[in-house]
Amino acid sequence: MSNRETGPRNTTGVAFRRSAATVAVACAVAGSLVGLGSVGALAAPERTSAHASSPTAQPTPVPKVQYGDADIARFQASPYAEDAVALAAAWNTDVTTAKGRAGADLRAGTALPFAAGEAASYPFTQEQQRNAFFLGYGDFQQALGLAVAWGVPDVDTVKTKLGAEVIAHRPMPAPPTTYTDAEYARAFTASGYDDGDGARLAALWQSPSTYSAEVTAGKALLAGATLPL
Repeated sequence: MSNRETGPRNTTGVAFRRSAATVAVACAVAGSLVGLGSVGALAAPERTSAHASSPTAQPTPVPKVQYGDADIARFQASPYAEDAVALAAAWNTDVTTAKGRAGADLRAGTALPFAAGEAASYPFTQEQQRNAFFLGYGDFQQALGLAVAWGVPDVDTVKTKLGAEVIAHRPMPAPPTTYTDAEYARAFTASGYDDGDGARLAALWQSPSTYSAEVTAGKALLAGATLPL
């Protein structure tokens, strides 16, 4: 309140403020315990940021579903046995959980997102396709090497394409084993860096030029190293 009372009422005001502070602390502790119990709040803070301004909104915990051996066995014996990665991508989960969930759904007579062997016709998002690439044991160096070999300026585009190949049960091509200096430099920019980053690396590494720094950086990225930026 902007106006403060004086005189004998001050004692009441102090007591009231102390009581309010006690309640606030208790609420904060209780809220912390609720927050710690929510896996979603810890694992994906960006999904709860929309609630930050609302003191009453709480993230909804996602229960961890445990699937049994019978669920896995039902999945493995089904025509979907080769579609585990595609189902995991469609459900935004890991492959093991996807197998259990699919088996449980099949046992319950619940339809899966697509017919067996028809995963390629499912409307996956680009993010889901990129997830499928990694779920199918692809890695960043493979995608980056192919981006360089194919002349694609953005490694995410290649990850999306490779993920679609995994979903369709087509083998992923192998990246080159050797590169030219020009390809190393392209690997640097395909990873999302620009000439400004190259100039900063040149100064940090005392390279003779920005280009030489980008070549060195691209070589490091293709080898799986990280850059000091």
